[in-house]
Amino acid sequence: MDATQDRREFKFLLPAEEGETFREFIATQIPVDRGAEGGYPVISEYFDTPDRHSYWQKVWGVGNRRRVRARVYGRADGDIPPAAFIEIKHKSDDVGVKRRASLPIESLPELSEGRIPADLLRPERSRADRHVVQELRDLIVEGGARPVVQVRYDRMAYDSGREGTIRVTFDTGLRCRFDLKKLIPDDRDFPLPVVDREIAVVEVKTIGPVPIWLRKAAGQFQLQSQSMSKYCNSLERFDPAVARQPVDPIALIL
Repeated sequence: MDATQDRREFKFLLPAEEGETFREFIATQIPVDRGAEGGYPVISEYFDTPDRHSYWQKVWGVGNRRRVRARVYGRADGDIPPAAFIEIKHKSDDVGVKRRASLPIESLPELSEGRIPADLLRPERSRADRHVVQELRDLIVEGGARPVVQVRYDRMAYDSGREGTIRVTFDTGLRCRFDLKKLIPDDRDFPLPVVDREIAVVEVKTIGPVPIWLRKAAGQFQLQSQSMSKYCNSLERFDPAVARQPVDPIALIL
């Protein structure tokens, strides 16, 4: 699937065992991501303003909203090389699009401090990358968004290919931290659970109509679309700026 195209997204939350059963079914329908047959860790750093503007836009269902995150990939065993991206997730009504640009992992701290990394300003950057830079100027340099929380999870992904129209991902082991640290691929130092039980977050992304076979599978597996944001969940559990009764992270760790 071409991630730059407008697409519809459906999200399902399944108990871990049911999620694994559904994953095995999807594996018979769509190829697994090439080069990531065993899955891969994802580490994300979410940006927001001190008053959590992005969070409240999500909560109140603002029809046209954008969110910034940095994302780091790579496995400790080296099977998946380190890579970093800055991403703008843009939601307009029910359609979502993700715009992103690659950058060196070592330049991420510049972005966290509210500066556009020099690597993103190179003249040979593509038109799409320059668009991302302009959005970063708007949201980070002028808007004041800064890192708020870092989240880690393990992903299995199935994709119909560059010319295809469907992608399905399974995210498990959701953990977060608010003591922000340098982003390192496959870092496991994330002590706080994003949710209070082990689940699989299943995301189905489609360009155009949902395939008939997937509609039938939704009935077979009794899937019910649910809203769930890893970023919002993390804040609602632990962030004093949002949570009415924040969970004590020390108590969870001990």
